[in-house]
Amino acid sequence: MGSLTLRGNKWVARWVVNGKMHVRSTKTGDKALAEERLKEYTTPTRLGNEAEALEILAVKIGRRKAEIAKFEDAKPAVEINDGWQEYLDQHNRPDSGASTLRQYEFQYDAFAKWFLDNRPKASSDGTGVRWELRHVTQDDAEQYAGYLLKKVSASTFNRHMNLLALVWRVLKKKARLTENPWKSIERRRFKVRSRRELTVDELGRLIGAAQGEMKLLLAIGIYSGLRLGDAASLDWGSVDIAKGIISLVPMKTARRSQKRVTIPIHSTLHAMLTGIPMEQRVGPVLPNLKARWESFNGALARDVESLFLSVDIKTNANALTASEKAAMEQAKKDGKELPPLKRATGRASADCGFHSLRHTFVSLCAAGGVPQSVVQSLVGHGSPAMTQHYTHIGIETAKNAVDLLPDVTKDVVPSQVADKPVATQTIDVAQLISIIKAMSRKTWITDRERLLSLLEAGPSAEV
Repeated sequence: MGSLTLRGNKWVARWVVNGKMHVRSTKTGDKALAEERLKEYTTPTRLGNEAEALEILAVKIGRRKAEIAKFEDAKPAVEINDGWQEYLDQHNRPDSGASTLRQYEFQYDAFAKWFLDNRPKASSDGTGVRWELRHVTQDDAEQYAGYLLKKVSASTFNRHMNLLALVWRVLKKKARLTENPWKSIERRRFKVRSRRELTVDELGRLIGAAQGEMKLLLAIGIYSGLRLGDAASLDWGSVDIAKGIISLVPMKTARRSQKRVTIPIHSTLHAMLTGIPMEQRVGPVLPNLKARWESFNGALARDVESLFLSVDIKTNANALTASEKAAMEQAKKDGKELPPLKRATGRASADCGFHSLRHTFVSLCAAGGVPQSVVQSLVGHGSPAMTQHYTHIGIETAKNAVDLLPDVTKDVVPSQVADKPVATQTIDVAQLISIIKAMSRKTWITDRERLLSLLEAGPSAEV
């Protein structure tokens, strides 16, 4: 930019800015030095022109990007109906287990159905509408949240919102999403309610009413503390009749840890298992119930709930027991009006179910004086620190703990030790076993106290 002209013995610089000629002496006869000074004189102008050129270029680039974005936006993105499969296909999604994914799919499908049911199926020109994930607005998310709150509990509501937020996050790039409307939906507070443990009498009623594989399923729950999925899926490969133990990796912790739980088989459960013919001790212990669990785990949970209600164990505030149904039917026949039953608003939280057997197992062990560390070892613990702490529980200690549990399958049988005159003889293992086997659901507390007093007295105790 610009030029040099020799005037006399000095070089003169000339340059043009916005059509105006500028002239300035370089005050030197050295051309090289004069060229350097010409650059100094024209630098502000040159930089200004370059900045202007860059601004023009930036505008052009911006327009081009907008055109590209408009072109890309016109391309089809992930449709609502395809959202779940697209989520499953993403490598950046969490590595969830099969049962968790089934629950996630149910939650996503619930939203997809609600959204599509509330949207037109065709546009004004009669063509079908392709509803995509990016069409879901913040207002849509808030409307669905309001709809869902009327139908489910606070904890279930939170799980639905968390799943939808997860799907939107994982599919952000694939579905060309610019926002995640589920993140700003406020989660609901709720009180954690634990299922209560059952009384020995309630356990007896359940076992007495159950038939076939259901009876054995309940016995496994009562005497092992296994969760429903683990109990229903129990395989004969995990049952060692000779050693008297059940050993397996619980489903709930299998994805995080392969730590096994080893549970001694109570004499009552042992008798039920050994009653199964040898040729049938292959594969699932409960083949029919395992198939029902795998087809849909909620179906088996409902079967258990129905059994609870049939023996007048209320599963939740809104469920009617057999006695309540009978009373209502009788009152209707008699033309009487019964006072309304106290019911929960919305969906009632579960008070009793198969998981109650796990709580009962822990409670009975605690009531029998079993140390907490032994109980934790038997039921399994999710915390790595706790797992390490409970690693060294001996099988004999665990067996002694389980043996103290009552036999809830028996009718009322008089205790072989209660209310008898004290004999003078040294206690031995055979006598302990006879005392334990004599326990019934009516006498186990008295028998347990007797056993503990004998054991505390030492090997020279007399009865």
